[in-house]
Amino acid sequence: MVKFCPECDNLLRKRIKSNEVYYECICGYLETFKEDIREKEKIVQSRLKLEKEKEIFSPKHEDIYPLTKAECIKCGNKEAEYWQSQTRSADEASTTFYRCTDCSFTWREY
Repeated sequence: MVKFCPECDNLLRKRIKSNEVYYECICGYLETFKEDIREKEKIVQSRLKLEKEKEIFSPKHEDIYPLTKAECIKCGNKEAEYWQSQTRSADEASTTFYRCTDCSFTWREY
């Protein structure tokens, strides 16, 4: 269902903060989400699924990457695997990922 702000007539967007769902407008108007409880649960589950999908890597990796000299910020080891991936728009530089060969900590550089 589409809702509009009673103050400025802009489109109200559904937002989630601390698992509470509400409508928010760019003018600052807030309205409590009063829809069906199943709709609320669906939105919260969708948000939780998105947060899980933000995980960059899986700790169990089977790919073999080249090694480079890079200091691990977690354990201080000076060798890491690396690979590059296009994580932003095509006209921006690739993101370089590093995985420590000792503790498997993974970090990235833009």
